[in-house]
Amino acid sequence: MQRLCLKFAILSVSLLLTSAYAVSICIPVFTEQFTGYSASSIEMLITIPAFSVMVMMLLSDFIASKLGKKRTVMLGLIIVCASVFLSLAATSYPMMLISRIVLGIGLGLCNALAVSLIADFFTGNECATMMGVRNAFEGLGQSLLTYVAGLLFVTGWSNAFYVYFAALPILVIFALFVPSVTPEGGAPAPAEEKAESRGERRLPWHALPQCLILMFTVLVSVGFYVKLFDVIGEKSLNADPEYVNNLFTALAFCSMAGGCAFGFLYARMKFYSLQLGLIATALSCLLLAFSPSMTVLTIACVLNGLAYPIIISYMFNMIGRLSVNASTVMVTSFMLIGCNVGAMVTPWGFSLMSTLSGGGSAALCFIICGVIFLALALLAMVRRASFTCD
Repeated sequence: MQRLCLKFAILSVSLLLTSAYAVSICIPVFTEQFTGYSASSIEMLITIPAFSVMVMMLLSDFIASKLGKKRTVMLGLIIVCASVFLSLAATSYPMMLISRIVLGIGLGLCNALAVSLIADFFTGNECATMMGVRNAFEGLGQSLLTYVAGLLFVTGWSNAFYVYFAALPILVIFALFVPSVTPEGGAPAPAEEKAESRGERRLPWHALPQCLILMFTVLVSVGFYVKLFDVIGEKSLNADPEYVNNLFTALAFCSMAGGCAFGFLYARMKFYSLQLGLIATALSCLLLAFSPSMTVLTIACVLNGLAYPIIISYMFNMIGRLSVNASTVMVTSFMLIGCNVGAMVTPWGFSLMSTLSGGGSAALCFIICGVIFLALALLAMVRRASFTCD
């Protein structure tokens, strides 16, 4: 029973890790409240936590070496709660931006350690199973928090930020059931130690193609959150905020389902599971761009939600092969940074696509994204040896 509580306490932290987009339903209100700011600046209020997450991930090992991993995670959860008060007090764009950056600081302190704590307490198949369940917890947390934020939004737009108080029960559970561990989490074996030493200071540039695929995948996934209102408006589709919030929830829930299905798909399709994810993402973008009704638009969201974790899981499943001549920690951090850069630059990425296409619509930007993913699928096929996990 105690071990079961330990597992749940560690996994519960992952419920929060992708919660930055839970308040995407507030984008139209942000536009009304903070006049004089561009659409990209407004959308940045949703994506800016990715920047502070990325910075804190780079600093989390240093902070954990001073405070210990348990206290570092607890500090992160406390900061997440503090961001709620800042968001509620925000009466201007700069204040809201600061509150979102603070949220990212809290999430960033928890992010990397949520993974390393599993390796500290579990080994072998149990560790692998926990890693898979952790990904499912991320999707579950995102879907639940997005749905709750939508319910709170109806009572007043600022109330949506109360959803981040979910960190409080997680803080209590974590404090009660997770024992303190050494910052290092155990001494590595001699061979592993030498391998890490050889590669620990070398940036794994050989993983750049995988990193770029992660960046584009996250950019498009976040784009479905921040640009959905624009596409609906351009097509004059009839959708109330409650329906749109349900779409956001469906996106998050499908991400959880896709993550759970990855192991099954990979066991049977191997390399072609990556192709499936890339082509499905391309198709979801094209469906969204050409959707004549809310039904087709909903199908596009569901398809993107299912495809996103397949690509992400496949790329991270390559870490073992990519770490042959480099530090596993460096490769993992390199790829996580790619994910966070993709999330952070989403508003500017779509703005750039719009500019390059002559001031095109959001729908046209998704057509460009669809073409990019078809090109990535072709590239992966041509360079198949570079994109196999074995």
